[in-house]
Amino acid sequence: MKDTFSEYYKLNEAQIKEHWEKDIFCFDANVLLNLYRYSPSTREAFFSLLEQVKSRIWITYQAAFEYQKNRLVVINAQREAYKEIRETLVKKKGEIEAKLNSFKKHPYLQTGELKKQIESAFDSIGRDLDSLEKKHPDYLDNDPIWEKLSVLLEGKVGDDFAKDDLEKLYREGKKRYDEKVPPGYMDMKEKQNEGNRSLYGDIIVWKQVIEKAKTVDNSIILITDDLKEDWWYKFKGKTISPRPELIKEFKEESNKRINIYQADKFLEMANKNLAQQTTKEVIQEVRNVRLADELDIEKEIRELEMLFEDNGDENFKENAKLMISNRETSFEKAIRTSSEEQNK
Repeated sequence: MKDTFSEYYKLNEAQIKEHWEKDIFCFDANVLLNLYRYSPSTREAFFSLLEQVKSRIWITYQAAFEYQKNRLVVINAQREAYKEIRETLVKKKGEIEAKLNSFKKHPYLQTGELKKQIESAFDSIGRDLDSLEKKHPDYLDNDPIWEKLSVLLEGKVGDDFAKDDLEKLYREGKKRYDEKVPPGYMDMKEKQNEGNRSLYGDIIVWKQVIEKAKTVDNSIILITDDLKEDWWYKFKGKTISPRPELIKEFKEESNKRINIYQADKFLEMANKNLAQQTTKEVIQEVRNVRLADELDIEKEIRELEMLFEDNGDENFKENAKLMISNRETSFEKAIRTSSEEQNK
């Protein structure tokens, strides 16, 4: 049974150790792009590990292409965060003040004093935001992360598929997506208008990893921060393992076993199998970035479910959109709760 369905079984410690001592480390674009989202100390710790294993690093052409294509987008998103937070603060401050104004005649709720406290709090946040923005490196002008990766990955990027092979892969990709064969089918809604290279990017990465495995003596350890179910086998909200279908396909194509990790797990396993000394704080920060992404994905899925779940109301789609847009934030809830308590 175990031999027949090996894709469902974990390797033992000795087998894992052997893979970590010999296999090639292959990083997806999302892992490289997440380097821009870490604190400087965490990023340096990650680079320290990359330097240790650089003789065994290789990345697919597609991953390198996606990194180059999306690098400036990610950098700009980090810069735009300050502007978006300011706009949110102004909007929420106005909403709270408007709400307080509606209670001007309340006998116990001191709206004037509350408005002063809120004004002071928002001013303090604004000053902190200004200070943080001034300290934020301008990676659009000078990007040391890009430069370090360019040196580290020199000569370590695979070849692209020929045009005819890509066209064939796009046709295969459509069939796979229709049948929900991993990986990549979860990108269908998000990337369907971005062109085939983007839409079928996960499949291109996957096939290029398999082709590389056919040419090496050992196997591949793939590190990806793609969190969707078309990469990971999940049960009742818990991630069990990489999708067994992927492990099986890899073995059938290359006659080898692939190991797939998310970035935080990769750091943990490196501590155990490469005598690396990455701190718990660094690993936790990397994990927190992943968890934030998972929450975003869960929110998007729930919003889609609300939009397309027919609950018998002929206006259910419009009502779902309204519920999403009017969702109360934790800050708003705190203000409301405080007011309610004082009203008692």
